[in-house]
Amino acid sequence: MGIFSRRKSSGRGTGTDPIAEFWQWWADEGEDLLTTATRAGDFDAYVGVMTRRVQAISRGLEWETRTGTDAEHTLCVSSGGDASLRPVAERWYRASPPSNRRWEFVPARSAKPDMLDSTITYRGRTFDLRRTRVHAAVTRAGDGFIVSVHNPAFTGQWDDEHGLCVLLLEWLLGEDDVQRWVRRVDCIVDDVLDSIPAVGLPTLVTDLARTLPAPGWITMQGTLGTGEPILVRVLRPLRWIDHPRFDLHTALRVRFDADEQGLPRPESLDRLDDFENSLVRSVGIRGMLVAAETSKGVRTFHFYSDSEDQNGRDVLDTAAREHRSAAIRHAIDPGWKKVQDFA
Repeated sequence: MGIFSRRKSSGRGTGTDPIAEFWQWWADEGEDLLTTATRAGDFDAYVGVMTRRVQAISRGLEWETRTGTDAEHTLCVSSGGDASLRPVAERWYRASPPSNRRWEFVPARSAKPDMLDSTITYRGRTFDLRRTRVHAAVTRAGDGFIVSVHNPAFTGQWDDEHGLCVLLLEWLLGEDDVQRWVRRVDCIVDDVLDSIPAVGLPTLVTDLARTLPAPGWITMQGTLGTGEPILVRVLRPLRWIDHPRFDLHTALRVRFDADEQGLPRPESLDRLDDFENSLVRSVGIRGMLVAAETSKGVRTFHFYSDSEDQNGRDVLDTAAREHRSAAIRHAIDPGWKKVQDFA
């Protein structure tokens, strides 16, 4: 297995569509090059050219090859846990050719728990991964874990060891499930009494997932600092990783006829609901409504869509233009930070 990355920096490839250029190169010569070199174990023959091709898509992307599941080899182009790069990796994957007997493609590292049966060298130091233990505390919200990772070889060199901790969790859970379930990762030099062998972490995640309610909408009510009530309807679970291409946040604000508390009167509520249903139908699979907040005579609809799909954005812009009391604002937000207060 080969794993290769580079620190993120500014800049992109000079081509008009670097993802299309990558797959054209793959068809012309890349597949044959990687197949021959991988079978021979000759990493030097392709590391440089592959790194340049991947970095031309977006600097900071990581890539690796490993034994395939349904093909001989797997090629993974990964965001390395960077939310801003996950949509790029997803677009790379969606543009990939169909898998064949030699290669299959994935946009995130899949779980590889057998790696924890090995001793590895990481940044010049040796770690016996079989001695790794974890402590997993359920978050206050009950929808994820704070994971502390211990290995006897840890020395407290945070910058070096934190990267290894994240990599260990990706081997245990897969890159996307780390995003889904792990809220914070700590490296600890001293083990704690109620830790467990690291290989037990996937079972804890599975058990927690079974306790959570089915996805759906919930309504919350609160009070603003100025005393007015606020109603929030939000989709749960609110996880960007389940929709990695949707990196464009759109806030569509609509004014309505309000009562003395700033909430919609019955006739206004009907019109708002009709408008929302029309928006959702018009956007279709190009985007999704994740939250709606209502207060002080305004309802704000929070949508996410693919920033590279102009059609999805145009649907919302058109709706805002046609509604006399609507205003709209777009912002790139791959990690869905704009709605984290509702999570």
